Order: sequence, then C-alpha cells, then structure tokens
Amino acid sequence: MLQRVHIQILDNPMEGILFDNDASEVSGPNKVLTDELTKEMNYSYPSVVFVEYIDLFMDGEEEFDDIRELLRLGAVNTPIVLINGMLKIHGGIPALVIRKEVEKLLSSGPVH
Repeated sequence: MLQRVHIQILDNPMEGILFDNDASEVSGPNKVLTDELTKEMNYSYPSVVFVEYIDLFMDGEEEFDDIRELLRLGAVNTPIVLINGMLKIHGGIPALVIRKEVEKLLSSGPVH
C-alpha cells in the first residue's frame, strides 16, 4: 500500500492581530503559508501528501485539547505542524524542513 502523508497546520490566526472595524475577514500569514505549502506538496506529491489548515480556536477541534494545553503552558508556539499525527515543528512553517520530513517518510517505503 502506498505511503500517504497528512500534514496538519494548527494555528491561532487571531494571535497578535489588531481588529479593524472595517475588516470583514482575517487571513493571517500562517494561512497564506499553508496555502503555498499545499500548492508545493500537490505539485511535488500529487495524491500522496495532504495539507490541512486548522484554526485551533474556531473549528471546535476537541481532538487537539492536548495541544491547546501545551499552548496554555507556553511549551509550544503556533503554528504547530503535525505530520501523520506527530508533532514535528512549532513556531513556524518552514517548507524546506517539512519537505525533508515528507521525503523521509516516503523513502521509508510502503505501509504494510
């Protein structure tokens, strides 16, 4: 069976944003970086790598309560990058580092 890679970018897009009464929608820099990463992964690994952006505080994602607790304790910073459910990176979305992690997983061979 072909190895698949699921990248989740967990973020708090409201962090550090000043509200403007005229602004109807906030699109933070991490969402933009996630969109760029998605395009790169779709180009390099079509149908193999899936990238997902998750707003930790708006999507009602109860499965990430442990991550929210780590954030509250100051142990990690957003954005948090999970690869196949494992916390790999926090505090940024370094495309080169993520790409190396994906390549390591894919080079490990198919899942049995």
